[in-house]
Amino acid sequence: MRLNNILLYIQVFGILCISTGCEQDECPPPDKDKYVYDIPQTDLDRDVVTGAYYTNITSSSTWRKSGKPIYSGTPVLGEYLSADPGVIEKQLKYADEAALDFFVFTYDAASADKKLIENFINARTGIGAKVKFIINYNTKHLKVSNSSPLQDEANMTKLKDEFSKNIVPIFADEAYYKFADGTPLLMITPSNLSSSATSSINYSLVLPELREHIGNGGYKPYIIGEFTTGWAAPVNYADHQIAPFDGVTLNDWKTNVYDRYYAFFSFIDLNWTNWRNTIQSSDTDFIPCVFPSYDDRKNSSSSYYYQFGIDGDTKDYIDFCNVAKRNLGKRDVVLVNSWNNYQKGTALEPTEENGGRYLAVTREQFKLK
Repeated sequence: MRLNNILLYIQVFGILCISTGCEQDECPPPDKDKYVYDIPQTDLDRDVVTGAYYTNITSSSTWRKSGKPIYSGTPVLGEYLSADPGVIEKQLKYADEAALDFFVFTYDAASADKKLIENFINARTGIGAKVKFIINYNTKHLKVSNSSPLQDEANMTKLKDEFSKNIVPIFADEAYYKFADGTPLLMITPSNLSSSATSSINYSLVLPELREHIGNGGYKPYIIGEFTTGWAAPVNYADHQIAPFDGVTLNDWKTNVYDRYYAFFSFIDLNWTNWRNTIQSSDTDFIPCVFPSYDDRKNSSSSYYYQFGIDGDTKDYIDFCNVAKRNLGKRDVVLVNSWNNYQKGTALEPTEENGGRYLAVTREQFKLK
């Protein structure tokens, strides 16, 4: 059953019982507590590998439109560009305060993507920071389609050549995140193909060939497939969008549905439990992805998505962290969306409103010390 119909189901069930004259003991209503419940503090006996999506801010249009702010939260660093002198260094220090293991850098073959990685490595070396980075490889720039899918020989050759030239060599850098056993972590997006491009990528064909190619370079990465949506159940996706990956994550949990407002965290918990249990049969991990906060209404005046964490309050972020810890995969990885997406109001980095409290919550919830 779709989660956004649960409360409606409860109401309808009650009406049916009345209309059919059920005795109370014969037709008890569904147990609301199964769907609407508080999230308890969940303490672990181990650290959780924690990464945060980084927005590469390359233009002042990220901050303002027609001179008016289009972002939520007041960044301590001001209306910065990621390439501004000193910005990355300060962000690295903040990330170490949160005990982040890595930033997630989107790679779409743009020069700005490569420059961000270069600046990060240089800044990290310069100040001796601990936080590392991983690549979220976006297939968009490959321009594949239903008529020219990625699994076609010419497109696979292009993909493998790019990995040989630009991706695999980065794995060797000390700044690239690897698990304790030396396995590099890699993300590929999107797993959820658009309705107009459902045949443009068959990951069951693409990933085995790509893994073999990367293996020839000496690495066997743990690959996470990124769904750029949330809420949908795994049954809505084809097997090749899930099973070939080591893990999958859903990164967008905004909602404008009332029953999800009403029971936001318990509904997410139910959704994630379903994902985790369902994809276990494919030996695929579920990778929880949490928001520290959400408020996109300055960027979109017509938005009525659920808001939380306004003014830097941490209670909801703590609940989100605990839902994540209840639904970990074998590798104990959690993603935070985001480090600095101010248009969505999901910034983990310090703002005047949160005062760095989100950094402290991240460390306290996901690390033993």
